[in-house]
Amino acid sequence: MVMSGGRKRGSVWGHGVFWGLLVLVLALPAHADIFRWVDDDGTVHYSNTPQPEASQRERRVFDSRGLMREIIPAPPTLEEREQARAEQEQAQQELEAARQARADRAARERQLRQAYENLDEIEELRARREAAIGGDIERSEAQEKTLVRERERIRRQRADSESATDRERFEVQLEDLEERIARERAYRQGQEDRLAAIQQRLDLDREDYQRLVLDGEG
Repeated sequence: MVMSGGRKRGSVWGHGVFWGLLVLVLALPAHADIFRWVDDDGTVHYSNTPQPEASQRERRVFDSRGLMREIIPAPPTLEEREQARAEQEQAQQELEAARQARADRAARERQLRQAYENLDEIEELRARREAAIGGDIERSEAQEKTLVRERERIRRQRADSESATDRERFEVQLEDLEERIARERAYRQGQEDRLAAIQQRLDLDREDYQRLVLDGEG
């Protein structure tokens, strides 16, 4: 009876363990993920849940058969995020610069089409400006020569004069002549600078007209 009873109790316990293991096996998902991660010491670990401390590292997910299903890359570092943000801002700036350049080319082309019918008009305008400003410069040079001759005449009179009153009057006249000569020179310099600026602008107009209007660039 004892042995029998012992056999009976053993049989019941064995069946209980069997059914418990069966329930446990049936409760597990058929395709549970297995996570592989490496700790700071380089030791490889496997688990069915991702490790929080491994969230900053690359993670590999395996299925229940041990086959790798996917690789979850490590999230970018702060430095990498800052670099990506800087690259994105630079790309946006370059895109905006390109858009603005296209708009500027279109506006420039419209301006040139409205201003000129052809390249000959640019050269005709250049000739008119050079003639007008060149004439002003020549007249200023002639006026300066007249003032210089008058200054020399007054200097001779001052040198020959024996009257202090006359010499004082000649000094006043010479000061006035010096100021008028300086004004003529300043005016002429301004006209020469103006002519140079006009020539430079017309050179640019000619170049842009050829490139944007005739050649159709942009």
